[in-house]
Amino acid sequence: MRNPPHSKTNLPAASDKDGLVDDILALADRLFRELLPTVPKDLLTLDITMPQTKILLILHVHGPRRMSDLASELDITLPAATSLVDRLVDKGYVARETRADDRRVVLCHLSQAGEHAIGRIWQSARNRSQELLQAMPTSKLALLMEALQAMHGVALAHETMAEPSQH
Repeated sequence: MRNPPHSKTNLPAASDKDGLVDDILALADRLFRELLPTVPKDLLTLDITMPQTKILLILHVHGPRRMSDLASELDITLPAATSLVDRLVDKGYVARETRADDRRVVLCHLSQAGEHAIGRIWQSARNRSQELLQAMPTSKLALLMEALQAMHGVALAHETMAEPSQH
């Protein structure tokens, strides 16, 4: 982090916006490291590879995906994506289903076991976040809420301007 760090009384000039963004990202990295110790134990119990974990997270965050969409999002070939999904299907974490309106389209989605596995990881990180938030004063929580709402609003605005849905 640059010195001195920005504070409420020392607000940055508009020209220092990049520096403030860098400071926020550095702080977010440190916070993530505080939350991280709660996650790996749950991840390690899944007995899956990192690319398979990425597929589970994509399906959890974005919902059902075509195999070609998964391959594109992971920047891998369609056969490689198919192989990864096959192993996740074998382990019971992913299910495939054909679309009623076009049987050529096969959608991959988390199975109940996959939802449960990813849900445990999400809940573990959420519990740790809750502990940290409960330790903060209400006035700081209100500021954090306002900042997160603003960030979410920007994310939604960017999402609507992004390329059309892949479904």
